[in-house]
Amino acid sequence: MDSDDELQLSTSTLSVLQEFLKEQQASQEKFARLQAKAEDQFEENRINGDYDEEAEREEAIRGAEEAERRANAQDGKGDNDDDDDEITMDLFTEDWQLSQFWYDEETSVALAQEILDNTDKNSVIACISAPTAYVKLMSLKPHNKANTYLFEYDTRFGVYGKQFIHYDYSNPTQFRLADKLKGKVDYIVVDPPFLSDECCDKTLSTVRNLLNPNGGKVLMCTGFVMRSRVLDNIGAKMTTFHPKHKGGLSNEFRSYTNYESKHMPWSTEDA
Repeated sequence: MDSDDELQLSTSTLSVLQEFLKEQQASQEKFARLQAKAEDQFEENRINGDYDEEAEREEAIRGAEEAERRANAQDGKGDNDDDDDEITMDLFTEDWQLSQFWYDEETSVALAQEILDNTDKNSVIACISAPTAYVKLMSLKPHNKANTYLFEYDTRFGVYGKQFIHYDYSNPTQFRLADKLKGKVDYIVVDPPFLSDECCDKTLSTVRNLLNPNGGKVLMCTGFVMRSRVLDNIGAKMTTFHPKHKGGLSNEFRSYTNYESKHMPWSTEDA
């Protein structure tokens, strides 16, 4: 084919391609900064002797690389944050194989605000298999970031550095800082990834292991069908707050607390 006959990109197509490449580059630069931040946190904690440096370094790097890979696969759909270093859920696509269904904005804010209303600078906080709540909480500035942890199987969230704890519910008491945090967590938000008795029981085993026995609070989000199991395991009652997800779920989803909440009062449905 002669050069005159070669296909030429239209102006509009070329513009779209250039925009895609620009957003892809911005995404790569953003994750490079996030990874650098995680490295700085590792160095700080290496000096303090807080944890296994090599294991956590590898965990966070895997998280940054995986988040970058998935972000680049979103057909150029970058986020529009003013602060390029801010982590938002726009960076993380749902992985249905991991039973990931992100909360909508209203639910994320409500959960994060409930945490803030029930904690202070001395509180230790854990979000277990609830990354949407954690990401929103961190954007709202928790009272003490150093004491605010995300327990999550998905290593993409390793971009949070030392605050990320790789967690597999099938091994409910085997995770980094298990001894240090046992009985020390003052507030827990938990959302078991699968709606099964086994997943619920093992996840709640983690909750009981971590929870401060002197007034520790739990906010749990799971299916309506789990209400009796949640009550029997941790004494949490169903509330009037209905968590919602971006894509919607066919299962009726509810919230449960083991304390009286001002904004999430206990329901009288089963009373």
